[in-house]
Amino acid sequence: MLSYADALGLIDALPVRRATERIPVAAASGRVVAEAIRLDRDQPPFDRATMDGYAIALPPAGAPPFARYRVVGAVMAGGTFAGRVQPGQAVRIMTGAPCPAGTTVVPIEAIGRATTDGVESVSVTDPKMLPLSPAERRYLALRGEDGRAGAQVIAIGTRLGPVTVSLAAMAGQRELTVFARPRLAIITTGDELSATVSTSGSSSPDGRVIDSNGPFLSAFAAALGLDSVRTHVPDDADALLTAIRTAAANADIVVTTGGVSAGDRDLVPPAAAMLGYQTVFHHVAMQPGKPVFLASTDERTLIGLPGNPVSVIATAHVLLWPLLARWGAVAAPAWRQLPMAVDWRHRGNRQVFQPARITPMGVEPIAWNGSGDLIAAAAGDCLVDLAPGSNLEVGTMVRVLPYAGAAAGVERGILPPRGRERA
Repeated sequence: MLSYADALGLIDALPVRRATERIPVAAASGRVVAEAIRLDRDQPPFDRATMDGYAIALPPAGAPPFARYRVVGAVMAGGTFAGRVQPGQAVRIMTGAPCPAGTTVVPIEAIGRATTDGVESVSVTDPKMLPLSPAERRYLALRGEDGRAGAQVIAIGTRLGPVTVSLAAMAGQRELTVFARPRLAIITTGDELSATVSTSGSSSPDGRVIDSNGPFLSAFAAALGLDSVRTHVPDDADALLTAIRTAAANADIVVTTGGVSAGDRDLVPPAAAMLGYQTVFHHVAMQPGKPVFLASTDERTLIGLPGNPVSVIATAHVLLWPLLARWGAVAAPAWRQLPMAVDWRHRGNRQVFQPARITPMGVEPIAWNGSGDLIAAAAGDCLVDLAPGSNLEVGTMVRVLPYAGAAAGVERGILPPRGRERA
């Protein structure tokens, strides 16, 4: 059976047409840049004062310091000083203002001010604030000290947040070229799914279950910054064909849930074949999610996730997410290395992506009741990657993938008391 690593390799080899678009920088948070962003000018673009105080012109090197400096003007942020400050003169200066050539800044705390016969002057009350020579200028950032014009400050593939949006704006960018977001269509399948709970809150007498996969996938897409459309079809071949054909007409990726195993009503693979999709893989040696299915045409991709909710969570994170990242508009999953917080043994013969919780001591797998145990999965905030037959002790480093959009320890459900006693 195909290994998980080989499945990722097949995903990476899929031909994908990455589209780009231009958007205003103010609307770019959460988007992934498709072109490197470079400074359009030196930063700072002038010698910039880093403290409020006075910019003073020192005497020539080797000459004794002046007792006082005559104030000849002021420079505010956004303004400039016309002319040149001569030795023995000073100008009032604000943080962020251009510092006149040949001056050094003395912070306001080290300044003594006086006015004699209408003439304002200042003295330096703390000599340690003065540089040893006029060439050694203090309390200012020199032009280009932070970055030179043309320097790259944001790389291709960076997902922008508030700070990097601010950086792009400072770099002089009014518009940015970003990767276009792939269009996502979600199709849940199965006669057993009910969209809502009964008004009495009691178990459904006809054996149906509430659809949790559809809401999860819509929220998963939103956490990655993607819009999606969602529909449900029963276990009917003609209805499924129509749903996939309709979805593919308006989406780059079609995601189905259920119908990919080996039962009489597992209709997704044959439906995909009838619509011209070529199978990339079907079944991966992983738990949960073994029956996962991937197929593609020249222009569309279809991924069929198993129907059990924890299988959907696992395969969405470890296969669908890397697939979405191929379009460039979604950052790839960010696996972490964390120590085991408890001893744990995985006796299975498949690679398992176990629901787990991140704690101050590391990561703690959650005991679960199979791939239908959504309560256990929701009590965690990550998946931990466990090799077949692994016997892990506290402190062993393991790979951990936080749930999409989840803040560790905050966005978790509660694991209630458990047991086999009937209610």
